[in-house]
Amino acid sequence: MDKDNLNENENSNIDEEKELNEEKELNVENIIEEDENLKNSEGAKGEETKPENEEIICEEKEENSNQEEDLNQENQEIKDECKRVINKKVKITIGIIAILAVVSYIIINLVVSKYDDIVYPGYSIYGESIVGLNKEQLQNKIYEYKNKIDKKIINIDAGGNLYKLNVEDIVLSYNEDKLLNQIFKENEDKNKLQKLAVIIRKQKNDYKLDIEVDKRAIKEKSGQISKETSKKCEEPRVLINGKNIRYEKGKKGIKLDDKDFLSNIEKSIKQNNIDKQNIKISGKYIDDNPKVNIKDVEDVNYRISTFSTTYGSGGGRGRNIEIAASKIDDLLLMPGDEFSYEKSVGPVTQSNGYTYAPVISNGELIQGIGGGLCQVSSTLYNTQLKAGIVPTERRNHSKAVSYVPRGLDATLATGSIDYKFKNTHKYPIVINTYAFGGNLTIEFWSNKDALKGVEYKPVGYANGKVANTYLYGYDKNGKKVYEKHIDTSIYR
Repeated sequence: MDKDNLNENENSNIDEEKELNEEKELNVENIIEEDENLKNSEGAKGEETKPENEEIICEEKEENSNQEEDLNQENQEIKDECKRVINKKVKITIGIIAILAVVSYIIINLVVSKYDDIVYPGYSIYGESIVGLNKEQLQNKIYEYKNKIDKKIINIDAGGNLYKLNVEDIVLSYNEDKLLNQIFKENEDKNKLQKLAVIIRKQKNDYKLDIEVDKRAIKEKSGQISKETSKKCEEPRVLINGKNIRYEKGKKGIKLDDKDFLSNIEKSIKQNNIDKQNIKISGKYIDDNPKVNIKDVEDVNYRISTFSTTYGSGGGRGRNIEIAASKIDDLLLMPGDEFSYEKSVGPVTQSNGYTYAPVISNGELIQGIGGGLCQVSSTLYNTQLKAGIVPTERRNHSKAVSYVPRGLDATLATGSIDYKFKNTHKYPIVINTYAFGGNLTIEFWSNKDALKGVEYKPVGYANGKVANTYLYGYDKNGKKVYEKHIDTSIYR
């Protein structure tokens, strides 16, 4: 075919295509025109048949729908493939984690089990590591510390004087067994991870023995040191000579601080420096101030009672009477204070100035240290009753005495029988004594208003071996305003 024929054919085809397009455009215009006519017509058949353009649109939609389904199918396939990949990776990860968990469990068990029967890292006693010790080794170590403490010596500097105190003499107990169990049970209830954390952290846990000291023994030592080094205060005094009264101010003293002494010793024993052999402490001293104000004792201005007895001067008995009387001379009793005869004149020993003389024991007269002291207590008892004061503790002799009426005596038996009374007046009382030339006189001095104008008289009514003691009180007109049964005394 030649070139001219080809061009002719191409032109012919182009003309045919133009005709077809023109025909299609004409058809579309006709369709649109018909569609508009159908819409404007009331009885049109638009509802019964579909226009040709709708069919074309439906075909296009169907084609798009198919394309969308194909696309969705492709997407689903991609998603399914991703899931398969992810599931595979998850399974691999879980497998790795499981392997690591098993390995970790084995490692944890190996590490923790190593310390099942030994002390964990970080533990020490008195700063010395005890890590890795088994129970027996730790027990030996604790007893080693205990023995080191027992051998310590406390050097005490008190008031310039030096004293020594052995630790083993003042320790009651150690908690060695409790400490041993405490260390081994510290991690007993923890799980394996918690135990591993303790091992890894190596947190410091330093222990010390819990030492119980004998506070009584320390107080005895403190009392001994205080007695030798302290200077006791002096209370205000009322000095009576006949009818003359003189007042003296009190004086401040110093004394060992018992609480600080005890605290220092306890701390020194429990200190961390376990290897230090000797301990040094210094006694602390505090002021010892008078308890009584001078203004209070200046209320003493009047003798409210007095009583006298006689004794054979010279000899052991006379000497004992004079010593006992001197020990209670100028003794001051503030309101509410209780007087103890044994405490005031004791101890009844030769070292305290007393000597042998006849004493009554179980109704018999025998030789004994301090014979004659009961005459002083009996004379004091009558002075006390005449001051309108009732005794808080009093016993009669087993056998009646000659120096006071029956029922008006008061005996003393060191360690078992004492004679006591309390100052029940609102003013101070000063005991004033005279013992010379076979005459013993004891006076109570207080304020002129102490007895409120009442005169007291004690009376013992004896009937055979029994005597009942009464105390009567009379006003200035001689009228009885007070009566009280004091005691019943029975003699052999």
